[in-house]
Amino acid sequence: MAFYINDILNHLRALQTWSAGKDMALDLDMKTFLLEVKYRGRYFTMYPMFQGGENGRPERVFHMEVLTNETIGFGGWRPYRTIQHPLSTDKQLFKNFLRCQGIATPESGLHDINRPPTFDYVIKGTRGSFGKEISGPYRANTQPTKDSWAQWSAGNQTFIEQFINGETAKIWFWGKRPIFAQSHVFPVVRGDGVSSLDALIRKRLAPRRNWDTFADRDLILSCFDFQQTDLSSVVPEGKELWIDYRFAQRYANPPGNGIDSDSTLPHLMERSGAQIQQMGDALADLLRQAIPAPVLITVDCMVDRQGKIWWLEMNTNSLMPPEGYAAMFEDMFR
Repeated sequence: MAFYINDILNHLRALQTWSAGKDMALDLDMKTFLLEVKYRGRYFTMYPMFQGGENGRPERVFHMEVLTNETIGFGGWRPYRTIQHPLSTDKQLFKNFLRCQGIATPESGLHDINRPPTFDYVIKGTRGSFGKEISGPYRANTQPTKDSWAQWSAGNQTFIEQFINGETAKIWFWGKRPIFAQSHVFPVVRGDGVSSLDALIRKRLAPRRNWDTFADRDLILSCFDFQQTDLSSVVPEGKELWIDYRFAQRYANPPGNGIDSDSTLPHLMERSGAQIQQMGDALADLLRQAIPAPVLITVDCMVDRQGKIWWLEMNTNSLMPPEGYAAMFEDMFR
């Protein structure tokens, strides 16, 4: 994730800005990080979210509710503890919901190693997030040369999903209201007409990652295979080859200064605002059946080169962006 959303100072600034000029009390318990909010005769306890990294490694992330030695970033406060919804834990259930609503989602189906699909595809687990438990992409009517999904598929049903080439994005909703987004094109290596692809990828990953032992080596090799090239090839000068297609896998430091918002929501709303609001309305109707008040939801998607959004999966326990407090408090204290 980008540094902006993980920096606790940005959250404190957002809270300070919203409460300025209001008779509002914000009390933070430093032992638990619980935030008590009092305003207009109402009282709420806000629960923290943190981002952890396995053994301190930012590429192995998970979300947690307490501050520990594994914490690598802050994820904001919400007026409820961790919640789950069946459609946020099973990608196929969410896709069925989208189809019933007439909302675009890539073609998908059960993974049958004996019958390759007729479209370009990736292999995913029905559970899992953070860009893990996925392999590919693979060309239509071909089978993977290596069962790279076997390492994580035990006990997790796999399915195939049509591969969309374009821009990867995540959009945050408070209730039905879109409040924040992050999006980026696929990261690339650029040829110089002299260096082999192997040399280019080693340079791209250095100094933080060792290409020989890199955990996502198989996925990157699948990207190169999909683009019909191999590590020994000399890449022509100026030619770009993408190395990943997953959200937030940028292989570079976050853009910006870490203080100014890096939300791409205005850009996405200008291009595809009707599609985004359609998703917000559908989510609000869905969750209202189980949860009586608005909650924070994120939805991952791909945006193709024509600006069409292809929705992938939803999450009910994402980090709260600093922009979210205004929408949240407007609902809580209306």
